Amino acid sequence: MAEKVIEKPIKNRLLTERRLIDAVGSIIRTQGYTGLGVNAIAKEAKVNKKLIYRYFDNVERLIETYVIEKDYWLSFNNKILSQIDLKDKKNSIIDNYVSILEKQFEFFWNEDEMQKIILWEISESTELLDSVSKVREEYGNALLALSDPYFKNSAVSMRGVSALLVCGIYYVVLHAKKNESTICGLDINTEEGRAEIQKSLRQIIEWAFHAAKTKIKPNRTDPPDSAE
Repeated sequence: MAEKVIEKPIKNRLLTERRLIDAVGSIIRTQGYTGLGVNAIAKEAKVNKKLIYRYFDNVERLIETYVIEKDYWLSFNNKILSQIDLKDKKNSIIDNYVSILEKQFEFFWNEDEMQKIILWEISESTELLDSVSKVREEYGNALLALSDPYFKNSAVSMRGVSALLVCGIYYVVLHAKKNESTICGLDINTEEGRAEIQKSLRQIIEWAFHAAKTKIKPNRTDPPDSAE
């Protein structure tokens, strides 16, 4: 007679998945990404390592689940895009740009695990992190696409400005956390220093949109109707 298989409650699976995901974060926080491995994660989560394969297929998928859950852009972007006010679209886009960057700065400052993930991402090339980076880019493009019309034929590249601001946030936080030194005379480890960064984010975004009114002068070889 065949042995009857009793399914475990879904709740138990969800709890185990949560423990495994949290274990990834704990290891990244205490040991860095080099400490990640099937045995180490299972030990930290206090579960059988077979459950990693049963619930996530492999350890890479488990780590990816954690990174996607933790990543600022993947967590908040959809919410922010839904807040665009179509009646006052330009000012709404500016306010949302500023809000996104301010929250990214606050989030990244407070999340030790995410700081280690970004360090991992810029120091090694892995299929996992390349995949996450591409998804992050897709989310970011959704917002940039909204601002593109305001910068068409403009002397300002909003995508260039955005790239510098996003990467600048990563750098000032990592620099301050690792070296505890000032940057351009600002001590980012103090509330006053971080406030200066927050203030500058709005100033730069507002400047960019204002400066977008300056159009690129047409080349003499361009046809006459190419000028706006």
